[in-house]
Amino acid sequence: METSLLCGDELGYLRYASSTNAYASVLHRFGSESNKKDLSVLKLCSSFNRQMECNLYALARKKGSIEIVRAGGGGFFSNVFEYHQKTKAPSSSSNPCVGLDFAEDGTQITATDDEGTVTVLRVKQDSNGTWKTDGVGATVFQLKDVREGGVLCARASKDGTRLLYGGKGQGNDVKMVDIEHEGKLVWKAKPPPVNWLNYRAPPWVKCARFKERGEANGGNASCVFAVGTGEKKVRLYDTRVNKRATMEMEYGEAAVNSVTFSSVDEHRMFAADSRGKCCAIDLRTSKVCGAIRGNSGSVREIEAHPTLDLVATVGLDRYVRVYNGSNRKCLGAAYAKQNLTCVAWDAFEEDRNRNRKTKKKNRNNDDDDDDNDDDDDDNDDDHVGNLPKKRKKKTKKSKSFEEDDNDDDTSLVIKKKKKKKKKNEDVIVNYVDFDSDYEEEE
Repeated sequence: METSLLCGDELGYLRYASSTNAYASVLHRFGSESNKKDLSVLKLCSSFNRQMECNLYALARKKGSIEIVRAGGGGFFSNVFEYHQKTKAPSSSSNPCVGLDFAEDGTQITATDDEGTVTVLRVKQDSNGTWKTDGVGATVFQLKDVREGGVLCARASKDGTRLLYGGKGQGNDVKMVDIEHEGKLVWKAKPPPVNWLNYRAPPWVKCARFKERGEANGGNASCVFAVGTGEKKVRLYDTRVNKRATMEMEYGEAAVNSVTFSSVDEHRMFAADSRGKCCAIDLRTSKVCGAIRGNSGSVREIEAHPTLDLVATVGLDRYVRVYNGSNRKCLGAAYAKQNLTCVAWDAFEEDRNRNRKTKKKNRNNDDDDDDNDDDDDDNDDDHVGNLPKKRKKKTKKSKSFEEDDNDDDTSLVIKKKKKKKKKNEDVIVNYVDFDSDYEEEE
């Protein structure tokens, strides 16, 4: 099955990569402004819109605009809607967007800036669920409990009802508000206990991520979430149990930049820091269960595929890499020539339904094969029981000859095992240049 992804860089380019040609790319950039720094892509997310019957991307630029892009065939894109936030002129230190999330149905976008201003874009019912300039309503509200240091990260739940945010400094620990009631405080985390020196470090929330619906969270999309801190720690919270973290572990030697949950295994998550360390974490044992190797430099974002066992990473080494989530082997890599900031998977609704159908078919086929094998075994036993048994002739062999035979058998088994190991270790990694002939034609 074909898989593809989209990543943004600091110059404002959107780069499309597909598995059909080893994650090759087609470049496209929106806008014609001369200042390229204002066009840099800060956040990127994707969702499937049922009314438009296509996958939509939402991206936030440093100039303060939120653009909604429709994915087309072959990696070409067309702009659907553009909304300019009412913010101040962007400076070198300001961050006009620290959080951008699509709702599950693709009809709502929640954006948050570093000053605590939340912008919610919703499709009006009169516009038949399509993102048109006249058919989109925007509501803006201010987060009340934001202190010095501002907001460093913000994430909205898939159902679009809860907003999770945090920052740096006293009073800026993890909090959760209700989006429908315009920022009403719903949940607030308690600080961790003091250490052996009777010292409690101030909170420093760098990244956060909600866990998707599953058996672990009882089908609720806004009760279990993970947080990565600038103090080299990864925490897991459950709002149903306690206001303190249910899991806390030391991670690496630098600040944690991104965390994500696996869509295949509910007990596994991934984290990446600013030194290029990417690891898989087992939530049952609270320990690292494997490392994702190959990244050099800070990893800006790590993203898991919504249906498949794949993980993508982008960072300052200018490579986009795709890994297998279970064995953590690199399946493909491409060079982008620019510092990458964010990545999003292109997962269509049709692909999700197709995966579910194929899984059910495979299960049914396996059950039928097992039943047929059992019937064949029973028939074979009946036929064997009717045949007369033959006596085997005993042959005398010397002990030395028997030992030689055993040695030959063991050597054959060892050779077979070595061949199997070599087959598993041979992994082809394709390094592809993103700047294709598409730029020259333009």
